[in-house]
Amino acid sequence: MKKSYLVLLAVLLYETASSQIAASFYVNVDYQRRDISPYIYGINNGVYKKATWRRWGGNRTSAYNWENNFSNAGHDWFHNNDDYIPWASNLPLSLYLVPASPLVAFHDSSLVQNAMSAITLPMVGYVARDGGGVVDVSELAPSARWREVVNNKPGQLSLIPDTTDNFIYVDEEMNSLINTFGLSNTSTGIKAYIMDNEPGLWCTQFAHMRDVNNDCVTYNELFTKSVNLATTIKNMDTGALVFGPESYGFNEYWSLQDATDDANYSSDHWFIDSYLKHMEQASANAGKRLLDVFSVHWYPDVNVPGIFAGDTGYMANYERMMCTRTLWDSSYTSNSWIGQWFGAELPIIPRIKSSINQFYPGTKFGIDEYSYGAPYHISGGIAQVDALGAFGKTGVDYAAIWTDVTDYVRHAFDLYRDYDGNGGTFGDISVMASGSLNPAEAGIFASVTDTTNNEVHIIVTNKLEALTLYGTFYLNSSVNYNKVSNYSFRAGSNAIADTTLPPGAINGNMFEFALPPWSAHHFVIQDTNALSVSKVATGNNIQLSIAPNPASDKVDITYASFSGKANIIVTDATGRIVNRYNNLGKKGKLELRDLTSGIYFIKCTDGLHSKTDKLIIAK
Repeated sequence: MKKSYLVLLAVLLYETASSQIAASFYVNVDYQRRDISPYIYGINNGVYKKATWRRWGGNRTSAYNWENNFSNAGHDWFHNNDDYIPWASNLPLSLYLVPASPLVAFHDSSLVQNAMSAITLPMVGYVARDGGGVVDVSELAPSARWREVVNNKPGQLSLIPDTTDNFIYVDEEMNSLINTFGLSNTSTGIKAYIMDNEPGLWCTQFAHMRDVNNDCVTYNELFTKSVNLATTIKNMDTGALVFGPESYGFNEYWSLQDATDDANYSSDHWFIDSYLKHMEQASANAGKRLLDVFSVHWYPDVNVPGIFAGDTGYMANYERMMCTRTLWDSSYTSNSWIGQWFGAELPIIPRIKSSINQFYPGTKFGIDEYSYGAPYHISGGIAQVDALGAFGKTGVDYAAIWTDVTDYVRHAFDLYRDYDGNGGTFGDISVMASGSLNPAEAGIFASVTDTTNNEVHIIVTNKLEALTLYGTFYLNSSVNYNKVSNYSFRAGSNAIADTTLPPGAINGNMFEFALPPWSAHHFVIQDTNALSVSKVATGNNIQLSIAPNPASDKVDITYASFSGKANIIVTDATGRIVNRYNNLGKKGKLELRDLTSGIYFIKCTDGLHSKTDKLIIAK
């Protein structure tokens, strides 16, 4: 009895002592600098006002008929032909049969929130002809329940498509959108098109196309279809971005889901290499780039049921927060069949980017679907924070989450996109960040706002359920910082909380902060003296001064052009022109108001010389 008591006492003392742990975090603003793409903060189909781009895609879009808006989601929804898309788009009944009305509504909502749209175009071969419900096996395409997809219409394009024939035309669909919104190089145009969705699953019951393509796709078929569709897109809109192949997961990356002609490409390491090589050669033959973004979907397939759903048991929570490491961490062994048999292909981001750099250099990389589940649990929020940090750290160009941005997942996005409720964002340049703890315990990502290094952003996650991390933060920088603010959420949070550390909390570019169990933090470290000074950009015959910067209301732009009249152009982060002033005098001052929170670029030019500087508005 006495012995048992002593053992229990020892356990209690250990737990009390171990309820906190020291951790050191290091940031060096001069190392591992990499521009962070603004398009890693994307979403699929839904609404999040701070999203930078929106993908209109998914299984159902493969069989979407733009002429009457009927579609089919295959096994996802009982192999029905139906009018789900206009219903889900909240369109009035009067617009259900109006050609492309869901696409118009989708892009209109993107424009309202200043986000880029990427629209999926069909490539599998057939789309739903009607909304008549279940498609029987006897009605597999081609049949009266389907219309054949043709890339290029033989004859004149029309804004009123023929709904009585047996075809839909991709170029006519694009023509309708271009007529409505303009080309991609205009302020309202659709910027990107995606070549269908998850071709490795076209033939299976577990995706969509039992009803459309009863034969599994081959390398050769996908290559041919991709080149043909990409050519049509570029012919219709030269500047539009083309995304593909939208592979669903690893087995498609490896062998196109065991395609029957895989052996014909045995000299290539995996399907990804074969696809990139083929698109590069086709582009060379065409004399123009046919693939702009190599895009995939990534669900790590861990050996824990329910991780991508709402399971919040101990193992699901743990693996949910760990599996983001398959994106970037070479020290991590994934708890999955992929980790067991194909560990050499992980982490997946640098592995795929290596193939891109080798076989089709200059191609961007996108992860157009991903999710870590449990948006209503803190583990889902922490996983999302780590994923967004990993995308920026590793140089992903596009990423879009496949789930509603709500609750803790919303907090995670806001931590990067609106940490202070006034449009405050993570920096544009990733910098070196490391910690004394294992990534299983804490994650860390860092950035600077611009090249001055006057403002540093550090995002840290505490993945431990019962331990507080007493963190000591060390910044290696020639700038002497004098202010630290912390924005955070934790288990039980219904909003991001903010705390400004007292004056003197940072000394010699070092500060301390206690991170509660299961929490995520965004530290903003500033040299307020430098930030209060106007930014001045000078160059050949051009001088440009912006003050204050950052700003919340009025901004004064002072310019000088010594060789001619000046033109000033103000663009937002997507390149959209929001203000233009032409034929100004050689010297002068402008006052800007009414800009919403965000990042802008001010360009002063005289036709021969130009100078551009960045403006931050944080209201």
